[in-house]
Amino acid sequence: MTAVTATPLTPTLLRTQAENSAGHEASPANVRPPRLAVGGWVRHPLLLSAAQLDAMAWTTVADFDVVCTLDGSHGVLPAVRAVRLDDLIQRAEPAFAKRTDFKRVAIVAEGDEGYRALFSWAEVFNSPLATGIVVAFHVPDAPLPSHAGAFALLARHDLATGPRYVRGLRSIEIHKLW
Repeated sequence: MTAVTATPLTPTLLRTQAENSAGHEASPANVRPPRLAVGGWVRHPLLLSAAQLDAMAWTTVADFDVVCTLDGSHGVLPAVRAVRLDDLIQRAEPAFAKRTDFKRVAIVAEGDEGYRALFSWAEVFNSPLATGIVVAFHVPDAPLPSHAGAFALLARHDLATGPRYVRGLRSIEIHKLW
């Protein structure tokens, strides 16, 4: 596996990311590629670009059908590259003090429009669902559709995949519940 050096998470970078994703104009010299923040209750917050995700172990997702609970299929995404959510969380190193702290955790993925999807630790690390919870990213060889943004979270093994499909993914946070 290739080592990935993440950009330190700072208020300036988060502000730049928010401005870029909100469509604010910026001069070409100041434009940074979109970044995905991985933070919350972790030892090493991450701010990752698509190029950094592309340097990790990724898989091709060629069959993701966005299926909503009320009105069925909204269509299949084109083939995209994706990394597993559990790999990203492990890189950020959850800040557990006790060996049972994982039982007190919720994982929240949030998109640019404020849409959120919730996952339990057990789903991501101790379930057959884990292999299908991935972060897709935009690269020229396997672009995401324009409406999906630079990053999207896919829960491939959900029966209805739409409710936890987060397009325009901007952050993944580990929350300590108690």
